[in-house]
Amino acid sequence: MDLFWSRIYDIIIKSFLAGENAIYTASKKTCIHRTNCYEVYGFDVMLDSDFKPWLIEINLSPSLACDSQLDMKIKGTLLADTLNLVGVRQFDRKAESANKAKNRMKSY
Repeated sequence: MDLFWSRIYDIIIKSFLAGENAIYTASKKTCIHRTNCYEVYGFDVMLDSDFKPWLIEINLSPSLACDSQLDMKIKGTLLADTLNLVGVRQFDRKAESANKAKNRMKSY
């Protein structure tokens, strides 16, 4: 199983290396600050009878529509991982309200 996944990772890494210049150029045009821009890519990989992976296509901004429970689980996890990677944190309304009240008391 490790060999299987390492072959898929190899395809993904080589794809990014092959498109690095184009990705960098496009990012530079659209991103004002390097740290506030990200993109999700969808890699379509097909397995042959020997379980050798073959890259079919790479989707820029793949569809996140869910047609089944499996789709919901996979894409929900993808979104959670993406938001964690870019540093989005869960908003805690109660803690925020408590902090505002605490700061108001300090200003008096």
